[in-house]
Amino acid sequence: MNGAAKGAVIGGVFLAMLGGASYGVYTLVDDSGEGADPDASVRSGRGSGPVGEKEAEKVATAFLAAWAAGDERGAADLTNNAAAAQSAVEDFRTKAYVSKAVITPGPANGTTVPFRVEAEITYEGTTKPLGYDSQLTVVRGLTTGRPLVDWQPSVIHPQLGKDEKLRAGAAANPPVKAVDRNGEELTAEKYPSLRQILDELRQNYGSKAGGRAGAEVWIEPAAADAPKRTLLTLVEGEPSTLKTYLDATVQAAAERAVARFPEASV
Repeated sequence: MNGAAKGAVIGGVFLAMLGGASYGVYTLVDDSGEGADPDASVRSGRGSGPVGEKEAEKVATAFLAAWAAGDERGAADLTNNAAAAQSAVEDFRTKAYVSKAVITPGPANGTTVPFRVEAEITYEGTTKPLGYDSQLTVVRGLTTGRPLVDWQPSVIHPQLGKDEKLRAGAAANPPVKAVDRNGEELTAEKYPSLRQILDELRQNYGSKAGGRAGAEVWIEPAAADAPKRTLLTLVEGEPSTLKTYLDATVQAAAERAVARFPEASV
């Protein structure tokens, strides 16, 4: 294997594809060109003091490889909250319906390692891509002294907060098409300040207004009464139309006005 080819593999692109009930994964290649256990050298590593950049990069690479391979336990053992991490990595495959994932780590910046996830979601015969960037931080284990991924839900997806989960499947509520007082459609993409209001409208009225639910990928909120946040539509539903008393022109003007001030909001 020539130097360029080595760099491409060692640089860390991990591919996992769901086949039946198990993952198949490309093996990491070490400097000699032989297959290597990506986390063999980090499971027993102990130390003290701040985590170094090379330690962070090594642990992050091993964790991402285990995640991409569908090795929930292996990935979890490289974090400081094994129970939560194992559940989240398993749910990524079984409850977010990820059938394929390519995870590409970037260079470490101190103890923080960014990475790119290119996933495919497959639900009832429909497959769509879901790509996003996230990052993780490596810390020193309080009792073990090992460098470990500091587990946060945002490792799985950057929009996940405390106790939130990534899910996919049939939507609980049909979509709604909200329009302003003049009939112009109001979308979160065009009017970002309305995102929460539009989510609440769907949660409160979607099942009552006569639409038909589709299939989606969403953020499951921690609070039972909070609205779900849709990330990707897998199968289009049939929306109902809800007329509001908002005025799209006024809303746009308000958003332009506060855009100049970082701590202002509509």
